[in-house]
Amino acid sequence: MARFDHPAENSAGGAEKPWRQLISYLPKLMVCDAVIPNQAALWVDDRPFLLWEIGPRRVIEHWMDTLFRSNATLRIWLEEPDDMLYSFVCETFPLNRRAQVFNGTPNSRPEACTFLDSKGCIIIRRGPQITPYIPRQAPTRTWFSMVRHWLADLAANGSQSPELESQISPGVFIGHHCSISKDTKFFPPCWVGSGSTISGATLGPNTVVGENCVITEGSHMEESYILSRTYVGPGVRLSGMVAGNGGVLALATGVQFHAPADLEKKPVLEAGTSSSLK
Repeated sequence: MARFDHPAENSAGGAEKPWRQLISYLPKLMVCDAVIPNQAALWVDDRPFLLWEIGPRRVIEHWMDTLFRSNATLRIWLEEPDDMLYSFVCETFPLNRRAQVFNGTPNSRPEACTFLDSKGCIIIRRGPQITPYIPRQAPTRTWFSMVRHWLADLAANGSQSPELESQISPGVFIGHHCSISKDTKFFPPCWVGSGSTISGATLGPNTVVGENCVITEGSHMEESYILSRTYVGPGVRLSGMVAGNGGVLALATGVQFHAPADLEKKPVLEAGTSSSLK
């Protein structure tokens, strides 16, 4: 426990109290603004970009980790109201209040802005100029660059949530309550979410399987992301793709592929409705 003694005041008006000196040296929280323009739905499960999943968490949670380490807080400005994003921020960051959501544009001179560059790196830039929060390229490309950074950090530094996932071999992380057959092959880095079943598939490198997925025999995935609650049928091959409830997107271009004969909603998992790829 720290103790602060109060020195007696002197005849010149009193010595400055040590706790006031301490407060003057404490770093001030930097407020970073991010303006989110109104844009058409670009995702197979119809979520705003900041809520796209990266492993067990969302983009905004990884973003907030970076800002937290930089002693910064986030103000999100929405051109149009977004109830889904607003609710998530209020429910996820209620205590430290390091993230807030507003409608419109900044009503005062910004101190700093935060945005993603073309390589998926989170940038903090001081000054009043606002930079678009994502670069002018397919959002899926920017997002998967963030996924790659996350996988590389996992492989290099290990899991920050060992109570939720285990490293079964270098660079391969598996969540709890998973069923992985012995003939499944992994090429790191890879991550598999809790509750998923993988039978005789080949995964990696740079591949993520979300929570509560079923990946069947003969499937082959590399440089790809399987969203949570997705069923992948036998022999499916994916490279540079993201697959989920209702479709498949090319990561580099964001082009969506619809294949009604191969994709159908199917309640195969306890967690809810799943997409089926055959």
